[in-house]
Amino acid sequence: MDPVAVMRAARAVRDELDHLLGGASGELRERLDPLLAEEGVQEPGPLADVIVMLIAQYGPAWERFTVLRRLNEQAAAEGPAVPPGPVSQDPPSAPAPAAPDPAGSASPAPAPYGQGGPDRPWPGEAAAGMPADPPAEHGTGPQHGSPPPAPPLPPPSPASSMPPAPTAPERGPSVLDRLTGAFRRRRRQPAPAGAEWEAFPLIEVADEVVAGWGVEVQVGLSPGGPPAAAAPAPGAGALPAPGAAPSPGTAPPPGTVAPGAVAPAGEVPGAAPFVHGPADLDIQLIAEGFEAPGGWRVRLRVDGASPYPRAAVRLVALPQEQPALARQIQAIHAVGGQVTGFGVRALAVLDSPGMLGRESVPQPVAGTRVRVAGGGEPADVTVVVVHGDRPGRLWWTYQSPHFTTPDQAEICELGMRTSEFGRHVAEQAHSVEDMGRRVASKIPRGFWELLHAVAGRVAPRRPSVLVLSQEPHIPWELATLEQPFDGSVPALLNCQTVTGRWPLGGRRPELPPPTRARGESMAVVYGGAEVHPLVAAYGAARVTPVLGDVLAMLAEPPDLIHFTAGGTASEALGRDMGEGPFVFLEEPGDCQAFLLAGASGVVAPLWPVGDGLAPEFYRRCLAGEPPAEVLRSLRCQVPATGPAYQFFGHPSLTLSRGHSRA
Repeated sequence: MDPVAVMRAARAVRDELDHLLGGASGELRERLDPLLAEEGVQEPGPLADVIVMLIAQYGPAWERFTVLRRLNEQAAAEGPAVPPGPVSQDPPSAPAPAAPDPAGSASPAPAPYGQGGPDRPWPGEAAAGMPADPPAEHGTGPQHGSPPPAPPLPPPSPASSMPPAPTAPERGPSVLDRLTGAFRRRRRQPAPAGAEWEAFPLIEVADEVVAGWGVEVQVGLSPGGPPAAAAPAPGAGALPAPGAAPSPGTAPPPGTVAPGAVAPAGEVPGAAPFVHGPADLDIQLIAEGFEAPGGWRVRLRVDGASPYPRAAVRLVALPQEQPALARQIQAIHAVGGQVTGFGVRALAVLDSPGMLGRESVPQPVAGTRVRVAGGGEPADVTVVVVHGDRPGRLWWTYQSPHFTTPDQAEICELGMRTSEFGRHVAEQAHSVEDMGRRVASKIPRGFWELLHAVAGRVAPRRPSVLVLSQEPHIPWELATLEQPFDGSVPALLNCQTVTGRWPLGGRRPELPPPTRARGESMAVVYGGAEVHPLVAAYGAARVTPVLGDVLAMLAEPPDLIHFTAGGTASEALGRDMGEGPFVFLEEPGDCQAFLLAGASGVVAPLWPVGDGLAPEFYRRCLAGEPPAEVLRSLRCQVPATGPAYQFFGHPSLTLSRGHSRA
């Protein structure tokens, strides 16, 4: 990895953050700027590694960074360096219009949580001791929450804004590259005999929208990876407000499309055949600054006749005070109450038709692959937490196999940036219970209503909760329940329920989280002369906490890796590493970075504890108990230190001998 290419790509991404992340760009900018200022002061290699690991935590920014870095590295090998400004990408051509395919038709959006439906009853219906809740408000309202004006879109960075890049010194593979190769060698699967069906989020929309106008958004599945967005004519796809006339020179608006109407779908030339059983795919949109007259969710049928269905959703941009605002359309894909894919697409909202076409830049769709089969059993409640267009604003949505959930996202206002709130809670709380109350006060009411309804439905077993979050700073699992299900254990969410977390944003980690991981071999990274208990109990390989030894172990890594030293673990982080092992950190560490690297699950404490919990954890997990349930019970048994342990992984994940990752 060329440090010069990394720095140039990072600076270009920094200049485009408002386009890529909208109002959430400030947090990454604040963390990135000090690192960029160290260029020429710090060693280029380690500095580049740190910058890569930082940007990897922000999905859309990471997707853009990887494109720019590769182009810069290629240009450095072939000729002059690529300038740091926006790089255009040739989008794939749109499919030719065709007659609507009944097989890919969009069903009406399912009934919202609280109204029941033919497949999913009302919350509390048939649940012991729980009356049915009244219908929840939902549907067509705006997702805005009275935000203050967001910063205007910046103009593209001129190529001359950067001085000529210094010549990169000769340097071997970085830690990131070496670790990437190690994990790829470990988990490399044999190439299939033929091409396999795969799909990615489809979000087609005009790059620019006029406030007050409607816009048609095509959502569904695409056969290729998240592509660069097409660059339609200015105003294309925009539906003027009633009585409003488009400005001279803009493309005439197309006819109004009914919400949920189907665009051409069916077989895609050259795409692999669809070999799974038919599936109903729910797509829920989150778009701050818009309203959805026909609802925020559509259902598509995915089958052999229509492997890449799509539907049109009509949004209306709300009035605004700023001339131009960066907005995002985020799409959550789910099958049977389980989130199986995620995509995000940026666009600009303008206050006047006369501004159309002035600064239009095609925007890519960032996100994971979308799976429609083979994801295992869903969690009883899945929470999706995404950034809003304002720092400190989050949007919460819910999925459940037991009830139909609301189609409109709920707002969560922190009053400060997520990183600041996380630090504030950790520093100001007097106890774990106090921390739990502070966190719980920020969770939208809809989550608690759904959780209690699901708990009544699945009783007497405990409900499982999976939190998919774009932000890694807030310990939502420590939230305190006002009305606990079980009075004999602490009222914390991760004691009352079987809870797991998972990062959300870019192509990695993929969705849904795995539900099986191998547990046949183990390595323990530790120093000292004494034999570690895990070495004696499980025949684990001993690895000294030296980076070179850790990397050598990862050349042929085991299924389970246990770190006793957090510093060594943080040095062994990477990206694009294929399917990695299950990781346990005895000291606080960056769980999200390991998951971005491909780990199947990660355990780490939020604060130093040193209570020797690991031997009992492994004993029970390797006997077949899910790590999430083992940690839940250990938190209850050791309430002084047990709640410190976070678990990143599916609540149903098991560490099995003789099983491959699902």
